[in-house]
Amino acid sequence: MPKIIDYAELMRILSRPRPSGSDAERETVRTLQNWLTSRGLPCRLQPFPLYPYFFICIGLWMIFAHTLLAVSVWLQLGWVTSIIAILGIFGGLLDTAFDLPLVTRFGRTVGQNILIEFDIPHPARELVISAHYDSKTELFDHYVRTFFVRNLRFGIALAILLGILSPLQKYSPTSWADPIHIVGIVLTIPLLFLVWGLGLNLSLGRLRRDLSQGAVDNGAACAILLGLAQQVVDGAVSLEDTKLTLALFGGEEVNMQGSRAYAFGREWSLPAAALNLEIMAQDGEYVYWEQDGMSLKLFPTDAALNKAVVQAVEKVTGKPAQPAGPINSDGYSFLRAKVPVTTLGTYDHTLESRGFHLPSDNLDRVKMERLVEGVEILAKFIRDWR
Repeated sequence: MPKIIDYAELMRILSRPRPSGSDAERETVRTLQNWLTSRGLPCRLQPFPLYPYFFICIGLWMIFAHTLLAVSVWLQLGWVTSIIAILGIFGGLLDTAFDLPLVTRFGRTVGQNILIEFDIPHPARELVISAHYDSKTELFDHYVRTFFVRNLRFGIALAILLGILSPLQKYSPTSWADPIHIVGIVLTIPLLFLVWGLGLNLSLGRLRRDLSQGAVDNGAACAILLGLAQQVVDGAVSLEDTKLTLALFGGEEVNMQGSRAYAFGREWSLPAAALNLEIMAQDGEYVYWEQDGMSLKLFPTDAALNKAVVQAVEKVTGKPAQPAGPINSDGYSFLRAKVPVTTLGTYDHTLESRGFHLPSDNLDRVKMERLVEGVEILAKFIRDWR
C-alpha cells in the first residue's frame, strides 16, 4: 500500500535558515537522510569541497580592491593603479567564472549532495531531476541585487578604464593631466556605488537577525522530489527504460558548488537530460526559464525539454507553463557539462519572482496542495519524456 507523505512535516524540516556550511544545513542533511532511510528509499551522500563563505569573500574583496583603486586614482599613483585594477577584476572573476578559489578559499569544508538513485537493468537513457536544499539571506531585495549584477559589465569597464587613465596621466601633456585626473575622480563615483552596493549585499546578509527560511527557495522543490521518490518506490510511477536520479544539491547559493561537483564528477554514459526545480509551490503560474548561466554569460535551456515541461504542466493543471528568464541556477552546471537541461518553477501572484533571500521567503508562501500537484507534474513528465 502506498505510503502517505506528510508534506507539512517535510516543510517544517525545509523551512528554516540553513546557510551553506552551517550546523543547520548539516542537520538538515541528517534529517532528510533519516527520513529517506526510514521509508526504504535509496539514498547516498556525495561529498564535495565546499567554500561556504564564497559570496561573503567576493563581496569583501570587491569593496576592498575597488576602494583601493579609487584611492589610488585620487592620489595619482600611476602604474600602481593599473596593478590594483587588474587584481581587483581578476581576483573575483577567476573564482566565479573559472572555479578557481583564490579569494574565496576561507572556511573550506565538506558539503554533501543527497542522491536518490533508481537503477534499472538495461537503461536506454538517464533523467536527473534536481533541487537545492541550502538557503541564503541577503541584505537587499532580490531585485536590488539583480540591478547591481546587470551592471557588473559596466563596473568592470570602469575599473579597466581607470587602470588605463591613471598611468596615461603621467605621459600626457601637462595641459591634459588635470582634466584626465578629474575624469578619473568622476568615474570612481559610479564604480564605488556599484561595488559597495553589491559587496555589502553579498557580504552582510548572513549577519541579519531575520534570516530567510528558504521555504520556497528551495525547500518546496526538495519536498516535491521526496514525494516523487516515494511514488517511484511504491510503483505509482513507472520508469520503463529510464534511469532516474533525484538530486538534492548543497552549495547552490554559493555559486552552484554541489551541482557542479556532481555534473563534472561522474560519467555520462547514457543519453541524459536534467530538469531542475526552483521556487515551486507558490500560488501563481508555472514558468520555465529560457536562459541559465551567470552574470557575464547566459546560455539557452533545451527547447525539447521546455516543450515537454510545458505539456506536462498543461496536462495536470489545464494551463501551460509560461516562459521566463534568465535565471542563475543549478541548471547552469548541467549546461556546462553538456547535459540538456531546463528549470521549472512558479511565480507568486503578489510578489511575482521577488522576495527571495529575505525573511519574506517563509512557510506562508508555500501552498501545500501544490506540492502534491508538483509531484503529479513530474510523474507526467517522466511518463511522457522519451
